[in-house]
Amino acid sequence: MKNTVIVKFGGSLTKNKEAQKKFIKELAALSKKENIILVHGGGPEINNLLQKFNIEPKFVNGLRYTDEQTLEVVEMALSGKVNKMLTAELIKNGVNAVGISAKDGSIALCKTIKELGFVGNPVKINKKLLEILIKKDFFPVLSSVGIDKNFNSVNVNADTLATEIAIAFKASKLIFLTDVAGVLDENKKTIKEVRIQKISELIKTNVITGGMIPKINSCKQAVEKGVKEVLIIDGVAGIKKLKGTVIRK
Repeated sequence: MKNTVIVKFGGSLTKNKEAQKKFIKELAALSKKENIILVHGGGPEINNLLQKFNIEPKFVNGLRYTDEQTLEVVEMALSGKVNKMLTAELIKNGVNAVGISAKDGSIALCKTIKELGFVGNPVKINKKLLEILIKKDFFPVLSSVGIDKNFNSVNVNADTLATEIAIAFKASKLIFLTDVAGVLDENKKTIKEVRIQKISELIKTNVITGGMIPKINSCKQAVEKGVKEVLIIDGVAGIKKLKGTVIRK
């Protein structure tokens, strides 16, 4: 039986066409050996569209506020543009890819974060649709748009979504593609392996700072809840080399 691997792609990598092409090619090859679910965000695409529509982005404590107008743009950018582009590229590379959002089949049922508008955290992952697709040899490509209890679309952090899906599937691997070569030490060298009991100490001693803190905490949670290993890797180096940090128990 094939292992299930969850891969998260997004952020600044959506702007790097060369890295994207390489990633898609390598991912297509990997999908012959493993069951893969690709989860993606696309902040730069959202920002581009907001600019085109003259909508001023709003942030609360560094997190994007999503009102109704912004939500429309989020769906256009993620489910309409990035999702279909990644799906088409995978099909071009011989993969039976299907592009959906996490609201299809109520995959990610979310609780709204009131102070952020139409933004939600997954409280329940419904695996059924994903399982059917995988069983029939389809490759799911999932945009980070979920659904709340009132059936509204909600913007979901793609890292959080990938983590929750990896936990639901007890995935053998959860891979985050980033624009840095994993977790870096105080000399900016990649730490090859991090055991989860060491994470608090690394945060306390300021080895792990800023935006890497929520990412590493997501990794820790995933490993604690049954994901065998989590990798934070350099997206430009590709998914074949896995150049970065592995987080294990």
